[in-house]
Amino acid sequence: MRYLILAISLLIIACQGKEHPNIKLTEEHQKALNSIQVMDGFEVELVAADPLIADPVAMEIDEDGNWYVLEMSGYPLDLSKKGHVKKLVDTNQDGYPDKSILFADSLTLPMGIMKWKKGILVADSPNILYLEDTDGDNIADKREVILTGFSLSNPQHNMNSPKFGIDNWIYLGHSGAINSFSYENIFGDKGKEITFAGNPNAPKLPQNGNGRNVRFKPGSFEIESLSGETQYGHTTDPWGRRFYTDNADHLFHEVIDARYVNANKNLVISEAMSKIPDHGDACEVYPISENPNHQLLTDIGVVSSSCSVTWYDGGAFGKDFKNVTFIGEPTHNLVHADIIESKGATFSGKRLLEKKEFLASKDPWFRPVNFYVGPDGALYVVDYYRQLIEHPEWMSDEVNKSGALYNGSTKGRIYRVTKKGSDPMDWMKSVRLSEKSSEDLVKLLSHENGWFRKTAQRLLFQRGDKNIASALSDVVRSDAEYGPVAALWLLHDWGILSPKDLEHALKSGLEGVRENALQLADRMMQKPGFKGNLALNESLIKLADDPSARVRFQWICSSSYLSLPKMAELKAKILTKDIDDHWTGIAAIASSQGAEYELLKFSLKAMGATASEGKSEFLGYLAATLVKKGDTEFLNLAIDSNPKNDWWQAAILKGVAEYVHETHSELDLSETQKESIARAFYATENNELRGSIIRIFANSTLPKNASIIAEGNKKASTSANKELQASSLKLAALSKTPAIEAQLVGLLNRKNPEHLQVAAITSLPKILKPADLNAINQAYSSMAPKAKKEWIKYMLFNDTYITTLLKEVEKNNIPKSDLAWPQFVE
Repeated sequence: MRYLILAISLLIIACQGKEHPNIKLTEEHQKALNSIQVMDGFEVELVAADPLIADPVAMEIDEDGNWYVLEMSGYPLDLSKKGHVKKLVDTNQDGYPDKSILFADSLTLPMGIMKWKKGILVADSPNILYLEDTDGDNIADKREVILTGFSLSNPQHNMNSPKFGIDNWIYLGHSGAINSFSYENIFGDKGKEITFAGNPNAPKLPQNGNGRNVRFKPGSFEIESLSGETQYGHTTDPWGRRFYTDNADHLFHEVIDARYVNANKNLVISEAMSKIPDHGDACEVYPISENPNHQLLTDIGVVSSSCSVTWYDGGAFGKDFKNVTFIGEPTHNLVHADIIESKGATFSGKRLLEKKEFLASKDPWFRPVNFYVGPDGALYVVDYYRQLIEHPEWMSDEVNKSGALYNGSTKGRIYRVTKKGSDPMDWMKSVRLSEKSSEDLVKLLSHENGWFRKTAQRLLFQRGDKNIASALSDVVRSDAEYGPVAALWLLHDWGILSPKDLEHALKSGLEGVRENALQLADRMMQKPGFKGNLALNESLIKLADDPSARVRFQWICSSSYLSLPKMAELKAKILTKDIDDHWTGIAAIASSQGAEYELLKFSLKAMGATASEGKSEFLGYLAATLVKKGDTEFLNLAIDSNPKNDWWQAAILKGVAEYVHETHSELDLSETQKESIARAFYATENNELRGSIIRIFANSTLPKNASIIAEGNKKASTSANKELQASSLKLAALSKTPAIEAQLVGLLNRKNPEHLQVAAITSLPKILKPADLNAINQAYSSMAPKAKKEWIKYMLFNDTYITTLLKEVEKNNIPKSDLAWPQFVE
């Protein structure tokens, strides 16, 4: 089946389908095809549809043009193993499928498929399955569990999308289990240890892999957690840089690998991923759906169901698509595209098109949930085709009970998107890579189409034919754009990557090759008996001054494992140059296990004269890492009465304060340190510094020398500085004495300045004496407006007092109109 849209333009003119000469076009399929509009210069054809397939969620094309489609018929609630793998067959040799064979059944909620050896891998939580047809009847008669232990949670959050990586690992998308409130009985599983089935002595991961993406090697029983997570789908650029997606946050970059995060066990970071769209989270989208089926919690008009991020590497769309990613947005019946551009250690994503989408449908049942870049360079769009795509967990009871949950479950389509005038699909009859020699496969490592590169690399890895080492070395030393990286990783995995080849790669004119060469260098230098040479060391040293910010960032990451002369000096040079790149600072801390204090002293000496946001961030993370390590001596550096230093004092103490607050840990300070910090509080004019000191003392204790606080508070009360007055009150409140509590309550009337009333409320203890609670409620009408708002917040977000608040509202002591609408709903 194929139907060609003849005229599609940016002006959104009418679409016409073209019937394949051997297929009778149904009215339903023609209508669905005609509803699609695509970017100018492209065309769409329907190449597979019901009844050949139903409920498709993923596809795979193997080295011989065999086409597998994964079907998840059980979504959203049916766990009775209705999932399938279909094999599509072209019986009349016209290049298009006209028959489907049930390759495998009895899958629960399958969410990914990948060719592996003589069979396929299927992601079907809690397992990764290996399915193989051993007798040539196109039906899988061999079924093995490879990995097990993943949670069987809400299907929108299960493990998914196995993909073969540039480094010869198999990568899985994973974001961990979620709490199900309405369907806990079927989706309450939180997973177990992730293990290789049948091999209790193999490495394993903690329960559900700590909710992170996972990579593994079946042959050598290796498994690791990554530093990032994704919801459904993940992708890489040609150099192995990883990109993820998650509902409203449609594009992430995993900036720093787990290998480098784990180099410093005390490293404190909030995230190893960067949100890269320049158009923000939950960005606006431009659907053309007619009578859309939006549900109770659907955010209309913005990305809310992003999935299956896919880097286009097919080579057939022209140079403008060399750095483009696609995501499915099934809730809004469209495909969104971004252009990815370098931005320091990470990237930025900007819209491919303004005020329109790459592909969209008027049909509200069109549900693009996955993509595949084929041997022909076409983009294949997997359309789940359902009336409802949201999960019942987030829909109204009325819809859930309407009987419509599975409407469309016998349908499904796969569309082929190509440049106008492209040749018909013929890879089903022409692709036969398994018949090629290893030497011929090596040549394909440099192919412009990523499908050929990845497939050739997988086949070479599986064959393990070390006789092609010389041919791979030639690729490494060539000026090919893509082949050298794959060749490097193959040689490395086989243990035959020579220092000479690595040295050549380090000198490559391509940023991505140099970056991968650094990753390989830090691995090789960790191997027992590795013998480098002066030329290799010189090449590594030169990269510390590389023109590429990403290569310099990788150099700092790799420095955890490199052994070179003047390492500290080289790292300091990069850090000083790139300090305003958030990720460079993180990498510097990660690579400084055991030397964090020395890094702090160097940073203050080299960069302490002038402030910047990047420096402040870096110092905060470094301070938090030192506290986690159990080192508080460094705080003596941050206690300085020189006002020129208050910016970095504030940065350091803010990092400390945030760490102890987030981890609910107590800070072990000496009395001398407490007194110095308290004096710094009253000496500074930096409000942020004062705020950090308050949070630090909230997780420690005030100095035993109470006169410091008392005298400081007395002076502050007569100051014209309102911020100092308010913050001094908050600091004094940490003493939690009856006198200070009485002072706070006594401030809550119109006689006192508004800023002090607000400070008093935000300083109140969590549990008040009944008399104090009544006194404040009685004084409510005389409070300043901002103080009233703070008092409502205090009671609303304190479970103990919600009932009290409701009673006060009922008695009209607190007017309903004083509550904002969200608070009233709450």
